[in-house]
This record gives sequence, C-alpha cells and structure tokens, in this order.
Amino acid sequence: MVAVVVVIAVGETLVALIAPSRAPTDHDWTEAAAAVREGFRPGDLIVAAPAWADPILRVHLGDLIPPEMAARMDDQRFPRVWEVSQRGARSPEGERGQVRADRTFGHLRVRLVERPAPAVTYDFVAHWTDAGLDPPAAGGRRLERKIVEVDQRLRLAIMTEPVGGRPVAITFPAVPLGRELAIATGLHDTWMRKAAQGTVQARLLVGDRAVDLPETTNDSAWTETRVDTSAEDGRTLPVRLEIRSAAPLDRFFAFAAEARR
Repeated sequence: MVAVVVVIAVGETLVALIAPSRAPTDHDWTEAAAAVREGFRPGDLIVAAPAWADPILRVHLGDLIPPEMAARMDDQRFPRVWEVSQRGARSPEGERGQVRADRTFGHLRVRLVERPAPAVTYDFVAHWTDAGLDPPAAGGRRLERKIVEVDQRLRLAIMTEPVGGRPVAITFPAVPLGRELAIATGLHDTWMRKAAQGTVQARLLVGDRAVDLPETTNDSAWTETRVDTSAEDGRTLPVRLEIRSAAPLDRFFAFAAEARR
C-alpha cells in the first residue's frame, strides 16, 4: 500500500513539474491568433481543443467569435473550421473534412479544415420574431430568444414554457424549406433540472406532416433531430412546434432549428 502511495505521489510530482513546460505562452497565442486572423473569412468557425481552452481563445480572438458562433446549435453550417489546439487535442468540429493548413506556434497548433456545408435557407432563431405563440404569453410565460444553458453548455436558442392541460404551439408561418430541417431541443437551467422532474413531449409539423421529437427530460442534454424535407425542397410552408408537459412547473424548454439545403 505504501508503495502505491509513493508511486502516485511521484507521478503527480512529475506532472506538476512537466505540465508548465508544455503550456502555451502568451507569445504562442499571439502568433497563433495572428495566423487565424490572416486567413479568416466571414462564416468561418473558430474552436479550441481541448474545449477548456476556449476562454483563453476568446481573449485573443473573441472579436471573431460572436454569440451566434459561440452558442451555435451545431457546426454543420460552417464550411471552414479553424482549430487552435494544444497537447495533441482534437475538436469534434475539426474531425471531418480536409486539412488545408497546419502550422505550429510554440505549444499551439493551428489547423484549417474545409468540408462540405449545407446552405441555410431559414434560421429559426434569427427569425424568432416571425413566430406566433398559442396560447399567447401570459403570467410571465413568453417566447424569447436568449442564451440558454443546456447540459452545462451555452446555446443561442428560442425558449418558452409549457402549460398544464393543453399543448403550446410555436408557429413560423412561412419557412422556405430545403432538403433537411434540423432541430435541437433541451431544458434550460441546471438548477431547475435539479428542482423539477416533469418531462416535455414535442411534435414538429412541417405543412401537414407531423414528426414526433424525442421526449425531453432532465438528462436529455442537447438533442438534435433531422427531418428529411427533400419532398418539400423549394416550397415555403408553415412550420409548427407543439410542446406539452403533465408537470410544466420550471420546465424552460429551449430549441434551435435550421432549414438546410
């Protein structure tokens, strides 16, 4: 037992001594950020690997990372990804596509990855004011666009609350559809996920076609569903999201969606 404790202690000491020598310096970050800025194009995605380095990334490149990028629904709409990594880490966003540039700046590595990306024909969050809410907002319940916290990560989403006894409908009257409609759902607020237990059922209606979405629970995280709309490609149709809950108290239901071609 004593030998095990000694081995663990020696290992932790070595990590404490070696880790600082592997950490990127301010100079590394300055050079890496300059390289990203030199090649950056509007519509590019910038990510850190590992993810815990994101706050440092934003210190150097935060003006190129607006809320729409930082709190994105997913990374599908971005044709180019700048990955700033350290310690051999890789980001999920940089896993697919072709590497077009790969440079090292001290202990930082900058990769530019290009991949096919769909065109977004309608961003529901960006057009949230188009939506109608039934029953209308009342008693503090409303439809709003805000940065929510789902599964310990921030997302830019549309949020409302279910009511007891009837469904709540969010209707977008005229959506120009592409070949796919992607929608992500989740429950906002870690404290409310601890305090309340009610589940939320949701149904998406594209024109007259109904699609049941996965039930949203405290453990659902940010759940994405993709609906094939190739038969409606090029048409403009109403899209309605219906939610209901048998226990609606403190169920802050959030969603984001995009029509894509």
